[in-house]
Amino acid sequence: MTPPRSPAGRATPRQQRSIAMRERLLSEAVRLLEEHPGTRPTTQQIADNADVSIGTVYRYFASMDPLIEELRSNAVRDISADLAAGVGAALGQEPVDSMVTVVEALTSSFERHTPILSVTMTASDEARLWPDAEGPLLALARVIPARLRPDLTGRELDDLVFLTMGATASLCLRIALFRPPDADRDALVGVAARMLLAAFTK
Repeated sequence: MTPPRSPAGRATPRQQRSIAMRERLLSEAVRLLEEHPGTRPTTQQIADNADVSIGTVYRYFASMDPLIEELRSNAVRDISADLAAGVGAALGQEPVDSMVTVVEALTSSFERHTPILSVTMTASDEARLWPDAEGPLLALARVIPARLRPDLTGRELDDLVFLTMGATASLCLRIALFRPPDADRDALVGVAARMLLAAFTK
């Protein structure tokens, strides 16, 4: 049955409360992930922190799996938007500066979403995250390589973008989530940028 809607097509107060409660539960899950990095919260912990009954949690999420998956999907959407903004900002820059801009944008985005990423992936399974983000960005991701390698055919350019997008995600994830405590973050960003730029050199 379709929930009732107001004459102007706006959500009813009941729908608004439902949306607000769902967001509240998701926010509490993120807060618990931030407070206890790498530890997956339980539905009871979320209920306690949100000051609601466990039944309320189950009304929106049958278990922690769909809740964590929704957080992951939201993170992927945000990361995709951040990367798109980074690529856009890099378009008018010199090659090395443009790569630093892209690597910095993606690394920073991964860092902001570390609480969620840390419970959904490890250093070896970033491939699970990236396909969701990669598809919508392929056309934009071709812009910088196409400018640097005008000699490539369309197929060759697509192959290069396919490989470098994966390499970019892997490098940025390692910097954001797995770098040693004594590592120089900015230096790592610069090294990653130069490594990627080398892939576009004849």
